[in-house]
Amino acid sequence: MATSASKIVVNAQGKAAGGVNAHFTLLVDGKKVGEGTAGTTAKDFVFTPVLTADAAHKVQIRYDNDAVIDGQDRSLTVNSISIGGKTIAPTAGIVSYDKGALDGRDVAAGQSNLWWNGTLVVAADKSYFPAAAAPVATTGGKDTIVVNASGTPAGGVNAHFKVLVDGKQIGEGTAGTTAKTFTFTTDAADRVAHKVQIQYDNDAVIDGQDRSLNVNSITINGHSYGPTGSAVSYDKGALDGKDVIAGQKGMWWNGTLVVNAPASDFPAGTTTPTPTPTPTPTPTPAPTVPSPTEPGFYVARNGNDSWSGKLAAPNAAGTDGPFASLQKAQAAMRADPTIDTTYVRGGDYYLKNVVWMDGQDSGVTFSGYGNEKAVIHGSAQASVSFGLGGAKNVTIEGLTFTDGVASGHYVYADNAAGLTFANNVVTGGGYGITVQNSANSKVIGNQFDRTGAEAVFVKAGSNATIVSDNLIRHPNAADRGDAGIWVNGSSDVKITHNQIEDSPEKAIAVGSVQTDGSDATYRATIAFNKVIDANLDSNDGGGIYLINRQQDLTGHTVVNNDVSGTTATNPSGDVASWGIYLDDWTSGATVKGNVVHDNIGGVFLHGGWNNSVTENVIAGNSGAQIGLQQDVAWGGWKGKAMSGNDISGNVIDVREGTAVHIYGPAGVGNIHNNFYSSLNTAGKEFDAWPQVMSSGAWGTLSNWQAAGYDKGSVILNPGFANPGADDFSLSANSPVFGLGFDHIAYGDIGLLG
Repeated sequence: MATSASKIVVNAQGKAAGGVNAHFTLLVDGKKVGEGTAGTTAKDFVFTPVLTADAAHKVQIRYDNDAVIDGQDRSLTVNSISIGGKTIAPTAGIVSYDKGALDGRDVAAGQSNLWWNGTLVVAADKSYFPAAAAPVATTGGKDTIVVNASGTPAGGVNAHFKVLVDGKQIGEGTAGTTAKTFTFTTDAADRVAHKVQIQYDNDAVIDGQDRSLNVNSITINGHSYGPTGSAVSYDKGALDGKDVIAGQKGMWWNGTLVVNAPASDFPAGTTTPTPTPTPTPTPTPAPTVPSPTEPGFYVARNGNDSWSGKLAAPNAAGTDGPFASLQKAQAAMRADPTIDTTYVRGGDYYLKNVVWMDGQDSGVTFSGYGNEKAVIHGSAQASVSFGLGGAKNVTIEGLTFTDGVASGHYVYADNAAGLTFANNVVTGGGYGITVQNSANSKVIGNQFDRTGAEAVFVKAGSNATIVSDNLIRHPNAADRGDAGIWVNGSSDVKITHNQIEDSPEKAIAVGSVQTDGSDATYRATIAFNKVIDANLDSNDGGGIYLINRQQDLTGHTVVNNDVSGTTATNPSGDVASWGIYLDDWTSGATVKGNVVHDNIGGVFLHGGWNNSVTENVIAGNSGAQIGLQQDVAWGGWKGKAMSGNDISGNVIDVREGTAVHIYGPAGVGNIHNNFYSSLNTAGKEFDAWPQVMSSGAWGTLSNWQAAGYDKGSVILNPGFANPGADDFSLSANSPVFGLGFDHIAYGDIGLLG
């Protein structure tokens, strides 16, 4: 039977809700081919199914996770579908929209915006699927395959994998706990699709340690694939195509990640040339730039503000082309109501004046152009690069910001609801992005490095803002702030899936610093973040830090975060440094399912009431694993008494430091039903002041329990994966799961990409 090599390309984007992007599955004739997750920026999703040639097929894009969360309506926008190089609009006559189940019952005309779960169906005739031409199998070419991987050992043995192409082994590797690049070369047929396979082959659980392999990326002749990409699948067990699921980063079982690499990954001309005395250098290919998905103006280094700005490059006659300045493009969008997007082409742009947007700029977008790198340089004359005052629903995406002044802001938004700042790169300067009185804003998928002050500052009145999937390294480098992400005076903010590294003070800080409630902050969600090495230049702070000086119930939720390396300028001195720090009367907060390890202190409650600290893993901290202190004195006054705090169901490992520290009346916390490990039962691991134990201020577990604490608590081996390598994740057979401890989704913590 002849087969078709028609490539299917879906260009799509989406709107997120609750920090989760729109997801779709691609099917052909009802059978799954692949899937994709669509962010706010339009992207090509490429699929290469093997189909019967010269036959009609139904190509189906099924949107499957519609939801409305906190007023945010998740949706999917399909801009185009290309089959075998023929582009089809979602509103074309051969396209229909089957709402709800794919059952042919509630079918409407095709449309671009999918507001409900449903399926776009392209009834493609046989002309879209011609028989594949016989490939020119030029062997002898040099192909490079690069695998970036790490692993979790068991029994002192690291994870092992083989790399195969079309089932034939070309190399192997052993992955340690630190991610490493493994490079392999092979000779594969040019201009032919191949299956590149990473086969994990020594899975085991030994003494509670679960060996596993993490594959971060696979690169084939320069084309990089993420392990969760649509072209990647995971064939569990034998490589037999029988137990196949979507690709994933963490390989917890023996099995094979399979990359269905198209022929374009193996181009002609990769054959190693015979050296000559005067070789001709191969020119660097121009970047592949996707075409914009909507009308727009263009700004380019070779542009001219006297031109129309509607061409991406100058015409041959040199009479028309892109603009030269962002300000000119802004003026053009104001003058033309049909165009609200400006694409900024690659190159360096030096701002002398701020790009200031007001109400007449609502709804505009400034976007990078494809994969070109447009760099916005700040200057002393422009302490703000992009300023928004009254402009709503503005999008800034795909740009690079640098050279800003330490006293300034790259982006400053006031009264600018609905701002989206996505997929940008920000280095140096002062504040990265500040939103004030700008509700429903989104800061998603950016990279911040050495910003002088906070990378992300969510100020008063910016309710329901989402800060998600950002990589933040060494914030506050100019000593002008105290957190990588700082939320103040704004409620219902979601901080999810970020990674914050090397913070001089706090990594994530949320709450109020005024006593009159003028900057009160409620119902923040801090979830699935990874905090590494915070409080490097301070003796009082935390990795995740909450503060509540208005003294009421906050409703904050801190769940499923990994916090490690929180230290202090003088670790051996008198410090208050904690992985998770509920400071100054933080009350009504839930701290659950976090992994808090290798800090000075674990989790600390400083004043406050009705907090719940439950089902966390608190391990290997050099000070106390749990701390409670009532005495809060700030500005010469004291607040409400500490009561109603519940600390239960936690895995508390005391291989370093001490177990629990209390400074306050006996009733500051109800501590019970915890799981202790590595505890010296004969050692004085617990302290309380005023004295409540018969042994004095310090005591053993038996002294502690005799004083009324930790009723129902037990000592056990929780089965950490690899504590010697600071991996305190729990193995699948940990005994705590049978005692009511919920599984922590370790693989979901950190960046989404």
